Amino acid sequence: MTTIGNAMNPLTLDVVIVTRNRPAALSLSLPLVLKQGFRPHQVIIVDSSEDKEPVAALVDEAARSSDIPLVLLQSAPGTSLQRNVGLKTVTADIVLFLDDDSLLLPNAISSIMRIYQLDWEEAIGGVCSAEATLAPEAVIEDAKSSYAMTWLDIVKLRVAKQRYALEARMFPDPFYLHGQSRMNVRQAPSWLQSENAVLVEYMTGFRMSFRAKLIGQCGFNEALSGYGLFEDTDASFSILKTHLLVGARNAQIFHYKDPGRRGTGTALGMAQVLNMAYVICRHAPPDSGARSHLKSFLRYKIALYATAANSRFGRERFLGALRAYRCVHSLLVAPAEELSRIYREMQAKCLADAKAEGGTHFGFDMSSSFGKEE
Repeated sequence: MTTIGNAMNPLTLDVVIVTRNRPAALSLSLPLVLKQGFRPHQVIIVDSSEDKEPVAALVDEAARSSDIPLVLLQSAPGTSLQRNVGLKTVTADIVLFLDDDSLLLPNAISSIMRIYQLDWEEAIGGVCSAEATLAPEAVIEDAKSSYAMTWLDIVKLRVAKQRYALEARMFPDPFYLHGQSRMNVRQAPSWLQSENAVLVEYMTGFRMSFRAKLIGQCGFNEALSGYGLFEDTDASFSILKTHLLVGARNAQIFHYKDPGRRGTGTALGMAQVLNMAYVICRHAPPDSGARSHLKSFLRYKIALYATAANSRFGRERFLGALRAYRCVHSLLVAPAEELSRIYREMQAKCLADAKAEGGTHFGFDMSSSFGKEE
């Protein structure tokens, strides 16, 4: 076990990996965790696969060649639920949450832990890595024989910075707006720049870590079920209420996206719109910039989904997003104590409408659909 920190109070780290029906992805990511220079206290794998045997066999084989304790837990599906299941087993000071397709470059964990080591005042509640643009060389050949990222995901990764810069000018992201409003409340530690680290607005699920005692207090919001989209952002905003979030640029993790989809296009489209609105309404005050830009940003996103509606999955996602947009007003006006209940009601309504319409109707005017809010 490796420790970092002051000699009187060394810091330890646990890793939690959530997986579902993707043993090929886990077979690439798990060995990279076990080969890190900083040795985790334990690695906790939370599996919700329908067929339990492939992941169990993979973890058993990895355990025979590593002296790092591996803990395999079974769970019902749902990213928030699985992370909470893993969190209950965490005993270390820091917990690193990874997806099963998170590929760690060498010294990624050491670079993350160094930020916590230098944070004597414990002002920093979470640290994420940078997103690497190339997969670790050691696994490229193995990756080719396991699965391949889609060309669209590769292109998106390569142009991400340019796209985000354009979006920020034209259609400000409500998540960034809220995160920035919280970042400005506290001063950044003076040593961050010398460590090639920066404050961040929120953290992404495949490369985020937290002080265990902090994330243990709020956990992950299980109302964000199914796709569980933006449960990482929701957790980040909970930590931002009292602490800073930092991006460690010297830490690099590559998201080698498994092309397998976790659900239907309808469910994804709904989650991309309804979950964003719910998270913003949970954390941003009524008079905030995040709320005021929410609808225009969602309209922009739905217009993008329309350009990819030439496939059945793309069409379902577009329609699911449109149905969810009609419910956004109900979330914006909901009292705080009723928000989660209304979110679940709107989620059920969208699913019922999709089922009633058969998920295939495509004959409507998009501009008029944006005006039909519940």
